[in-house]
Amino acid sequence: MSGPLASVIVPVYNAASYLDKCAASICGQTYSNLEIILVDDGSSDGSGALCDELAEKDPRVQVIHQENRGVSAARNAGLNAASGTYIYFVDGDDWVGETLVEETAAIMERGGYDCCTWGHTLEDGESVYFGRRREIVFRFPAEEEKRRFLCRWVVPCRLDWSVCNRVFRREIIQRNGLRFAEEQALFEDLDFSFRYLACCQSLYYLPKGLYAYRQHGASALHISALQAWSANLLRMVWRQDRELSGQPLFQPFYVYGGTVLAVLLDNFMKGRTAEQGLTQAAACLRACGEWEYLLEQAGMAVEDRRGIQKICGRRLGGQVFGFYWYLRTGDPAAYLRANRVQVCYTALRDLKNKLPYGWRK
Repeated sequence: MSGPLASVIVPVYNAASYLDKCAASICGQTYSNLEIILVDDGSSDGSGALCDELAEKDPRVQVIHQENRGVSAARNAGLNAASGTYIYFVDGDDWVGETLVEETAAIMERGGYDCCTWGHTLEDGESVYFGRRREIVFRFPAEEEKRRFLCRWVVPCRLDWSVCNRVFRREIIQRNGLRFAEEQALFEDLDFSFRYLACCQSLYYLPKGLYAYRQHGASALHISALQAWSANLLRMVWRQDRELSGQPLFQPFYVYGGTVLAVLLDNFMKGRTAEQGLTQAAACLRACGEWEYLLEQAGMAVEDRRGIQKICGRRLGGQVFGFYWYLRTGDPAAYLRANRVQVCYTALRDLKNKLPYGWRK
Protein backbone atom coordinates (compact mmCIF):
# COMPACT_ATOMS: atom_id res chain seq x y z
CA MET A 1 0.00 0.00 0.00
CA SER A 2 1.37 3.41 -0.95
CA GLY A 3 0.79 6.60 0.99
CA PRO A 4 2.71 9.19 3.01
CA LEU A 5 6.03 8.01 4.43
CA ALA A 6 5.71 6.65 7.97
CA SER A 7 8.73 6.59 10.29
CA VAL A 8 8.87 3.82 12.90
CA ILE A 9 11.40 4.53 15.66
CA VAL A 10 12.63 1.60 17.75
CA PRO A 11 14.92 2.22 20.75
CA VAL A 12 16.95 -0.95 21.31
CA TYR A 13 18.81 -1.77 24.50
CA ASN A 14 19.88 -5.35 25.22
CA ALA A 15 16.84 -6.73 23.42
CA ALA A 16 18.59 -9.49 21.45
CA SER A 17 16.11 -12.13 22.64
CA TYR A 18 13.13 -10.14 21.37
CA LEU A 19 14.35 -8.02 18.47
CA ASP A 20 13.64 -10.51 15.68
CA LYS A 21 9.95 -10.71 16.55
CA CYS A 22 9.69 -6.94 16.99
CA ALA A 23 11.40 -6.19 13.67
CA ALA A 24 9.42 -8.86 11.80
CA SER A 25 6.14 -7.30 12.98
CA ILE A 26 7.26 -3.91 11.63
CA CYS A 27 8.84 -5.07 8.38
CA GLY A 28 5.78 -7.24 7.70
CA GLN A 29 3.33 -4.33 7.84
CA THR A 30 0.66 -4.24 5.15
CA TYR A 31 1.67 -0.59 4.68
CA SER A 32 4.97 -0.66 2.80
CA ASN A 33 6.03 3.02 2.62
CA LEU A 34 8.08 2.89 5.81
CA GLU A 35 11.40 4.01 7.14
CA ILE A 36 12.38 1.90 10.13
CA ILE A 37 14.90 3.53 12.45
CA LEU A 38 16.59 1.19 14.92
CA VAL A 39 18.50 3.09 17.61
CA ASP A 40 21.03 0.86 19.36
CA ASP A 41 21.47 2.55 22.73
CA GLY A 42 24.83 1.08 23.69
CA SER A 43 23.64 -2.54 23.90
CA SER A 44 26.10 -5.10 25.25
CA ASP A 45 24.28 -8.30 24.26
CA GLY A 46 24.77 -8.24 20.49
CA SER A 47 21.62 -6.24 19.75
CA GLY A 48 23.65 -3.72 17.74
CA ALA A 49 24.94 -6.42 15.39
CA LEU A 50 21.39 -7.77 14.97
CA CYS A 51 20.25 -4.29 13.99
CA ASP A 52 22.95 -4.13 11.31
CA GLU A 53 21.90 -7.55 9.98
CA LEU A 54 18.29 -6.38 9.71
CA ALA A 55 19.42 -3.30 7.76
CA GLU A 56 21.28 -5.52 5.30
CA LYS A 57 18.10 -7.55 4.66
CA ASP A 58 15.64 -4.65 4.32
CA PRO A 59 16.62 -1.33 2.68
CA ARG A 60 13.90 0.46 4.64
CA VAL A 61 15.86 -0.15 7.86
CA GLN A 62 18.48 2.31 9.05
CA VAL A 63 20.54 1.90 12.20
CA ILE A 64 21.88 4.47 14.64
CA HIS A 65 24.50 3.36 17.17
CA GLN A 66 25.10 5.51 20.24
CA GLU A 67 26.49 5.22 23.75
CA ASN A 68 23.96 4.18 26.36
CA ARG A 69 21.98 7.30 27.28
CA GLY A 70 18.51 5.93 27.97
CA VAL A 71 15.26 5.45 26.08
CA SER A 72 14.47 9.17 25.79
CA ALA A 73 17.82 9.95 24.17
CA ALA A 74 17.35 6.98 21.82
CA ARG A 75 13.90 8.19 20.77
CA ASN A 76 15.27 11.71 20.27
CA ALA A 77 18.00 10.34 18.02
CA GLY A 78 15.30 8.61 16.00
CA LEU A 79 13.24 11.81 15.79
CA ASN A 80 16.28 13.72 14.54
CA ALA A 81 16.76 11.18 11.75
CA ALA A 82 13.09 10.70 10.82
CA SER A 83 11.66 12.19 7.63
CA GLY A 84 8.19 10.63 7.53
CA THR A 85 4.86 12.41 7.67
CA TYR A 86 3.83 10.16 10.53
CA ILE A 87 5.87 9.02 13.52
CA TYR A 88 5.41 5.73 15.35
CA PHE A 89 7.33 4.41 18.36
CA VAL A 90 7.82 0.70 19.08
CA ASP A 91 9.94 -0.63 21.96
CA GLY A 92 12.48 -3.27 21.02
CA ASP A 93 10.97 -6.01 23.18
CA ASP A 94 7.36 -5.52 21.98
CA TRP A 95 5.58 -6.13 18.68
CA VAL A 96 2.67 -4.72 16.66
CA GLY A 97 -0.24 -5.96 14.58
CA GLU A 98 0.45 -6.21 10.86
CA THR A 99 -2.21 -3.62 9.94
CA LEU A 100 -1.19 -1.02 12.54
CA VAL A 101 0.26 1.55 10.15
CA GLU A 102 -2.23 0.90 7.35
CA GLU A 103 -5.28 1.38 9.59
CA THR A 104 -4.04 4.35 11.60
CA ALA A 105 -2.43 6.24 8.71
CA ALA A 106 -5.70 5.91 6.79
CA ILE A 107 -7.60 7.38 9.74
CA MET A 108 -5.16 10.30 9.94
CA GLU A 109 -5.44 10.94 6.20
CA ARG A 110 -9.19 10.56 6.02
CA GLY A 111 -10.05 12.71 9.03
CA GLY A 112 -7.11 15.11 9.06
CA TYR A 113 -6.58 14.27 12.74
CA ASP A 114 -3.54 15.51 14.62
CA CYS A 115 -3.24 12.22 16.50
CA CYS A 116 -4.67 8.72 16.49
CA THR A 117 -4.41 6.44 19.50
CA TRP A 118 -5.46 2.84 20.15
CA GLY A 119 -5.60 0.06 22.73
CA HIS A 120 -2.95 -2.53 23.56
CA THR A 121 -2.58 -6.07 24.82
CA LEU A 122 -0.41 -7.32 27.65
CA GLU A 123 1.39 -10.55 26.79
CA ASP A 124 2.28 -12.71 29.79
CA GLY A 125 1.24 -16.23 28.94
CA GLU A 126 -2.07 -14.91 27.62
CA SER A 127 -3.19 -11.85 25.70
CA VAL A 128 -5.31 -9.37 27.67
CA TYR A 129 -6.81 -6.29 25.99
CA PHE A 130 -6.56 -2.88 27.64
CA GLY A 131 -8.34 0.07 26.09
CA ARG A 132 -11.65 1.71 25.31
CA ARG A 133 -14.46 -0.31 23.76
CA ARG A 134 -15.77 2.26 21.29
CA GLU A 135 -14.27 4.73 18.86
CA ILE A 136 -14.10 8.31 20.12
CA VAL A 137 -13.44 11.55 18.24
CA PHE A 138 -12.14 14.56 20.17
CA ARG A 139 -12.03 18.07 18.73
CA PHE A 140 -10.97 21.21 20.56
CA PRO A 141 -12.52 24.34 19.03
CA ALA A 142 -11.52 26.36 22.12
CA GLU A 143 -8.88 26.18 24.83
CA GLU A 144 -11.46 25.33 27.49
CA GLU A 145 -12.30 22.04 25.73
CA LYS A 146 -8.62 21.19 25.35
CA ARG A 147 -7.93 22.03 29.00
CA ARG A 148 -10.68 19.65 30.12
CA PHE A 149 -9.45 16.98 27.69
CA LEU A 150 -5.90 17.11 29.06
CA CYS A 151 -7.03 16.94 32.69
CA ARG A 152 -9.89 14.46 32.31
CA TRP A 153 -8.52 12.10 29.65
CA VAL A 154 -4.77 12.39 29.18
CA VAL A 155 -3.29 12.85 32.67
CA PRO A 156 -5.63 10.30 34.37
CA CYS A 157 -4.46 7.72 31.79
CA ARG A 158 -7.91 7.18 30.28
CA LEU A 159 -6.22 7.10 26.85
CA ASP A 160 -2.96 5.52 28.05
CA TRP A 161 0.26 7.48 28.52
CA SER A 162 2.50 5.44 26.23
CA VAL A 163 3.83 6.98 23.03
CA CYS A 164 3.76 3.47 21.56
CA ASN A 165 -0.05 3.62 21.47
CA ARG A 166 -0.36 6.60 19.17
CA VAL A 167 0.76 8.04 15.85
CA PHE A 168 2.15 11.57 15.72
CA ARG A 169 2.45 14.12 12.94
CA ARG A 170 6.11 15.00 12.49
CA GLU A 171 5.14 18.52 11.38
CA ILE A 172 3.56 19.20 14.79
CA ILE A 173 6.58 17.78 16.59
CA GLN A 174 8.99 19.90 14.58
CA ARG A 175 6.92 23.09 14.65
CA ASN A 176 6.70 22.98 18.42
CA GLY A 177 10.26 21.81 19.07
CA LEU A 178 9.09 18.70 20.92
CA ARG A 179 11.59 16.17 22.19
CA PHE A 180 11.71 13.69 25.05
CA ALA A 181 13.08 15.04 28.34
CA GLU A 182 16.29 13.03 28.68
CA GLU A 183 16.60 13.85 32.38
CA GLN A 184 13.18 12.25 33.04
CA ALA A 185 13.96 8.73 34.26
CA LEU A 186 10.30 7.67 34.48
CA PHE A 187 7.05 8.90 32.91
CA GLU A 188 8.82 10.30 29.86
CA ASP A 189 5.89 8.95 27.82
CA LEU A 190 3.33 10.95 29.81
CA ASP A 191 5.47 14.06 29.53
CA PHE A 192 5.87 13.82 25.74
CA SER A 193 2.25 12.78 25.07
CA PHE A 194 0.94 15.58 27.27
CA ARG A 195 3.02 18.25 25.55
CA TYR A 196 2.20 16.91 22.07
CA LEU A 197 -1.55 16.65 22.67
CA ALA A 198 -1.55 20.17 24.07
CA CYS A 199 -0.52 21.26 20.54
CA CYS A 200 -3.33 19.29 18.85
CA GLN A 201 -6.78 20.28 17.69
CA SER A 202 -8.19 16.77 17.23
CA LEU A 203 -7.69 13.12 18.15
CA TYR A 204 -9.26 9.83 17.05
CA TYR A 205 -9.42 6.78 19.32
CA LEU A 206 -9.42 3.39 17.60
CA PRO A 207 -10.70 0.59 19.90
CA LYS A 208 -8.28 -2.13 18.82
CA GLY A 209 -5.34 -3.81 20.52
CA LEU A 210 -2.79 -3.09 17.79
CA TYR A 211 0.24 -2.98 20.10
CA ALA A 212 1.50 -5.89 22.23
CA TYR A 213 3.48 -5.20 25.39
CA ARG A 214 5.72 -7.96 26.63
CA GLN A 215 5.64 -8.29 30.43
CA HIS A 216 8.89 -9.47 31.98
CA GLY A 217 10.93 -8.92 35.11
CA ALA A 218 13.05 -6.11 33.66
CA SER A 219 10.07 -3.88 32.92
CA ALA A 220 10.08 -0.50 34.64
CA LEU A 221 6.60 -1.37 35.95
CA HIS A 222 8.13 -4.03 38.22
CA ILE A 223 11.31 -2.34 39.45
CA SER A 224 10.04 1.17 40.15
CA ALA A 225 9.45 1.91 43.81
CA LEU A 226 6.81 4.40 44.93
CA GLN A 227 9.55 6.77 46.05
CA ALA A 228 11.02 6.85 42.56
CA TRP A 229 7.55 7.34 41.05
CA SER A 230 6.89 10.25 43.39
CA ALA A 231 10.22 11.92 42.73
CA ASN A 232 9.95 11.61 38.96
CA LEU A 233 6.35 12.79 38.77
CA LEU A 234 7.00 15.79 41.01
CA ARG A 235 10.13 16.65 39.03
CA MET A 236 8.11 16.47 35.81
CA VAL A 237 5.37 18.71 37.23
CA TRP A 238 7.91 21.27 38.42
CA ARG A 239 9.69 21.34 35.04
CA GLN A 240 6.45 21.56 33.08
CA ASP A 241 5.31 24.42 35.32
CA ARG A 242 8.45 26.38 34.48
CA GLU A 243 8.16 25.65 30.76
CA LEU A 244 4.40 25.84 30.17
CA SER A 245 2.64 27.91 32.82
CA GLY A 246 3.17 31.16 30.90
CA GLN A 247 0.77 29.93 28.21
CA PRO A 248 -2.97 30.63 28.70
CA LEU A 249 -3.83 26.95 28.11
CA PHE A 250 -1.89 25.92 31.23
CA GLN A 251 -3.31 28.45 33.64
CA PRO A 252 -3.79 27.71 36.47
CA PHE A 253 -1.04 25.10 36.35
CA TYR A 254 -1.79 23.67 39.81
CA VAL A 255 -4.82 21.95 38.26
CA TYR A 256 -2.55 19.91 35.96
CA GLY A 257 -0.02 19.22 38.70
CA GLY A 258 -2.73 18.18 41.14
CA THR A 259 -4.28 15.84 38.59
CA VAL A 260 -0.93 14.09 38.10
CA LEU A 261 -0.47 13.69 41.84
CA ALA A 262 -4.05 12.46 42.33
CA VAL A 263 -3.30 9.68 39.84
CA LEU A 264 -0.10 8.86 41.78
CA LEU A 265 -2.18 8.47 44.95
CA ASP A 266 -3.94 5.41 43.53
CA ASN A 267 -0.69 3.47 43.91
CA PHE A 268 -0.38 4.40 47.57
CA MET A 269 -3.93 3.23 48.30
CA LYS A 270 -3.38 -0.37 47.22
CA GLY A 271 -3.49 -2.61 50.28
CA ARG A 272 -3.79 0.35 52.64
CA THR A 273 -6.51 2.50 54.14
CA ALA A 274 -6.96 5.91 52.52
CA GLU A 275 -5.49 7.57 55.62
CA GLN A 276 -2.38 5.37 55.44
CA GLY A 277 -2.04 6.04 51.73
CA LEU A 278 -2.24 9.80 52.23
CA THR A 279 0.37 9.71 54.97
CA GLN A 280 2.82 7.65 52.93
CA ALA A 281 2.28 9.72 49.78
CA ALA A 282 2.95 12.96 51.66
CA ALA A 283 6.09 11.44 53.22
CA CYS A 284 7.41 10.38 49.80
CA LEU A 285 6.68 13.77 48.25
CA ARG A 286 8.28 15.58 51.19
CA ALA A 287 11.47 13.58 50.58
CA CYS A 288 11.59 14.53 46.89
CA GLY A 289 13.16 17.96 47.38
CA GLU A 290 10.35 20.11 45.95
CA TRP A 291 8.15 20.24 49.04
CA GLU A 292 8.05 24.04 49.27
CA TYR A 293 6.99 24.26 45.63
CA LEU A 294 4.23 21.74 46.27
CA LEU A 295 2.98 23.64 49.31
CA GLU A 296 2.91 26.84 47.27
CA GLN A 297 0.77 25.12 44.64
CA ALA A 298 -1.50 23.73 47.35
CA GLY A 299 -1.95 27.20 48.84
CA MET A 300 -3.28 28.54 45.55
CA ALA A 301 -5.39 25.46 44.85
CA VAL A 302 -7.35 25.48 48.11
CA GLU A 303 -8.68 28.93 47.15
CA ASP A 304 -10.02 27.62 43.84
CA ARG A 305 -12.18 24.58 44.53
CA ARG A 306 -14.82 25.48 41.94
CA GLY A 307 -12.19 26.26 39.31
CA ILE A 308 -10.59 22.84 39.80
CA GLN A 309 -13.96 21.08 39.52
CA LYS A 310 -14.84 23.05 36.41
CA ILE A 311 -11.76 21.75 34.62
CA CYS A 312 -11.47 18.26 36.13
CA GLY A 313 -15.11 17.44 36.81
CA ARG A 314 -16.61 16.75 40.23
CA ARG A 315 -15.19 13.27 40.83
CA LEU A 316 -11.58 13.86 39.83
CA GLY A 317 -11.74 17.50 40.92
CA GLY A 318 -12.77 16.38 44.39
CA GLN A 319 -9.67 14.18 44.64
CA VAL A 320 -7.37 16.93 43.38
CA PHE A 321 -8.77 19.50 45.80
CA GLY A 322 -8.85 16.99 48.67
CA PHE A 323 -5.20 16.09 48.28
CA TYR A 324 -4.11 19.73 48.07
CA TRP A 325 -6.25 20.47 51.15
CA TYR A 326 -4.56 17.63 53.02
CA LEU A 327 -1.09 18.86 52.10
CA ARG A 328 -1.95 22.36 53.24
CA THR A 329 -3.92 21.62 56.40
CA GLY A 330 -3.29 17.99 57.38
CA ASP A 331 -7.06 17.39 57.32
CA PRO A 332 -7.89 14.26 55.25
CA ALA A 333 -11.70 14.64 55.32
CA ALA A 334 -12.13 16.24 51.87
CA TYR A 335 -9.95 13.63 50.17
CA LEU A 336 -11.63 10.74 52.00
CA ARG A 337 -15.04 11.87 50.76
CA ALA A 338 -13.77 12.10 47.19
CA ASN A 339 -12.00 8.76 47.50
CA ARG A 340 -15.23 7.01 48.58
CA VAL A 341 -16.92 8.33 45.44
CA GLN A 342 -14.00 7.09 43.33
CA VAL A 343 -14.11 3.63 44.92
CA CYS A 344 -17.83 3.32 44.11
CA TYR A 345 -17.25 4.51 40.55
CA THR A 346 -14.41 2.01 40.05
CA ALA A 347 -16.51 -0.86 41.40
CA LEU A 348 -19.36 -0.02 39.01
CA ARG A 349 -16.96 0.30 36.09
CA ASP A 350 -15.34 -3.06 36.85
CA LEU A 351 -18.78 -4.69 37.10
CA LYS A 352 -19.76 -3.21 33.76
CA ASN A 353 -16.57 -4.51 32.13
CA LYS A 354 -17.39 -8.05 33.26
CA LEU A 355 -20.78 -8.00 31.55
CA PRO A 356 -21.18 -9.44 28.03
CA TYR A 357 -20.27 -6.78 25.52
CA GLY A 358 -23.86 -6.31 24.31
CA TRP A 359 -24.96 -5.25 27.81
CA ARG A 360 -22.52 -2.35 28.01
CA LYS A 361 -24.61 0.72 27.33
